[in-house]
Amino acid sequence: LLEGYGWLLPRQLNQRAGEILNRCVSATGIKLRTKAATREIIGNGHVQGVLLEDGSTIVADLVVIATGIRSNSHLARQAGLEVNQGVVVDNLLATSHPDVLAAGDVAEHRGQVYGIWGPSQYQGSIAALNMAGGCTEFGGIPRSNTLKVLGLDLFSVGQVNPEDGSFRTFDHEEDSRYCRFVFRDNHLVGAVLLGDTRLTAAVKKAIESKSDFSKTLGDCPTASAVIEALV
Repeated sequence: LLEGYGWLLPRQLNQRAGEILNRCVSATGIKLRTKAATREIIGNGHVQGVLLEDGSTIVADLVVIATGIRSNSHLARQAGLEVNQGVVVDNLLATSHPDVLAAGDVAEHRGQVYGIWGPSQYQGSIAALNMAGGCTEFGGIPRSNTLKVLGLDLFSVGQVNPEDGSFRTFDHEEDSRYCRFVFRDNHLVGAVLLGDTRLTAAVKKAIESKSDFSKTLGDCPTASAVIEALV
C-alpha cells in the first residue's frame, strides 16, 4: 500500500490518528510505505511493477489507483457555464445561468467540491426545493467522513489540523482508541474519533448548532471534560 503523504487519509486525519491507523493496517500483514511518490507504472503489454521517485521498484501484476473524485464538467463547459474545479454555484446552488442548478460531485460551492455522499445528498435536496420555486440557501457544511477501515471504526469532521494558533486541540488516546477535538472561539470546529465512534451524533450536533463550550473550556480543560460535555 503506497501513500504519498506521511500517513493514511491525510485529509481526514491528523498525524497522530494517521499513525495509529498506519499501525493497525501494518498489523494485518499489509506492507505500508508512506511518502511514496509514484513516477511510473512499468510493464510491457501488462503491468509488471511500480517505479517510485526514489528509484526503487515494487513488483506487481495488478495496480489499484485511489485518487478521489474529479468533477466531469464537460457538458457544463460546452454550455458556457462558469467552471473552475467544478461547476461554480451560488448559495442557491444556481450556476452562472440562473435557470441551471448543480449539486453533488459536479458542483463547486465557495471554492469547495465536497466529493462525498452526505453533502451531495443535502445539496440535492436544496437544489430540488429551489427548482420547485423555493428560495433555500446552502450555507456549506463541515466535511465529514464515516468509515470502517479493516474493522476499525473512524469518524472525522471539520478542521482536524489547525492552521494557526487561534485553535485549541484536546487529544485522548487509550489502546487503539483515539479522539481529538478542535475548538475555535469556544466552538467545536473539528473532531476525530478512531476506534470508538459512539460520540459521532453528539459531535455533529455540536458543530452544526455551534454550541458554546466556554464553560467546559474554562480552567484546566481536558479531553475527558469535552467528552463529558458531549455525552
